[in-house]
Amino acid sequence: MTDEQIEQLIWNELRTRKITLYDMIGGDYIDPDPDDKTKSSNQRYRCNRFKETFNEHRMKELICVEEYNPYNDMPPLKLSLQDLFRFWWNNCIVKELVVEEILGDIFEYFADQMKPMKESDEMDLTLDFEQVSLPVKDRKQAA
Repeated sequence: MTDEQIEQLIWNELRTRKITLYDMIGGDYIDPDPDDKTKSSNQRYRCNRFKETFNEHRMKELICVEEYNPYNDMPPLKLSLQDLFRFWWNNCIVKELVVEEILGDIFEYFADQMKPMKESDEMDLTLDFEQVSLPVKDRKQAA
């Protein structure tokens, strides 16, 4: 999918589900029209159209293929990871900051690889049976 197709798909989902800005940024209960002075805020409150609270979960809820199940960590999505990543890269980030983070992570990876092996703080469980004197029982006495 192109970035434009992805954006259109998401906008269509938002419109179909009648999701407002207040659903996007609000908690469990929202005031869909805070400027309405004809009703009290208690009369205007309604449940958020999203079941989830966190943004990444709300996004999964919005673009999952099937009915959203909050217990499924990775539901099948209407978009491939490749398309999502490209859309994110092209539209949602400051590339220079992400590249700096990537380069820093790669540097740390190689620095960790160069460190000498650390002595383990675990108990040494090896035994040299040549140095251990074990009592030998007479087989006749053991029987």
